[in-house]
Amino acid sequence: MATPSWFDSFPDVMSEAEYRALPEDVGRSIEVVHGHVIKCESPAPRHHRIARRVANALEAARPRTGPCLSVETDIDVVLWRVPRFTFRRPDVVVYKCQDDPAQKPDASQTLAVVEVSSPGTVREDLTDKRAQYAAAAIPLYLLFILDEKYQVLEVREFHLDAVASEYRLHEVHTEELVLELPIRLTIPFAALIAP
Repeated sequence: MATPSWFDSFPDVMSEAEYRALPEDVGRSIEVVHGHVIKCESPAPRHHRIARRVANALEAARPRTGPCLSVETDIDVVLWRVPRFTFRRPDVVVYKCQDDPAQKPDASQTLAVVEVSSPGTVREDLTDKRAQYAAAAIPLYLLFILDEKYQVLEVREFHLDAVASEYRLHEVHTEELVLELPIRLTIPFAALIAP
């Protein structure tokens, strides 16, 4: 896939104000970590399908009573602003409902993040993002690991150890995701990749 013409000349460092001033289509193509711009290329269609189906299943399974929860795909989550602005755009986010429908969640409102890890992103998802989401105190991190044919190999479920500010592996799911919190659901892997 061809990259946009601005991609190569884009700045390497950016403040939050500079990010907020970007046109939406440009802003959706980057993440900012410790003020440094990370250019994000569009993933494969099956990656999007899996993320969308996970989000749909989470949304459908939200409890009817209790706190209001929102489920979104591809939305900015501000992890921290100090010492340097950092946000990521997980594939799926579960967060506490906001009064302002235009407001995006920050880490303190986020209950779970999901990353669908393509073969080329697994190292970053297992190391950098895992450490950043834990440092931002997000309680649950789900990592869907795909093989070269974009089949789901496994889902690693990490729970936050708040004292250590790091994730502990809670379970490795190999045929279906069975989740208890923040939303109770079961998703067979076959349902995520079916045509």
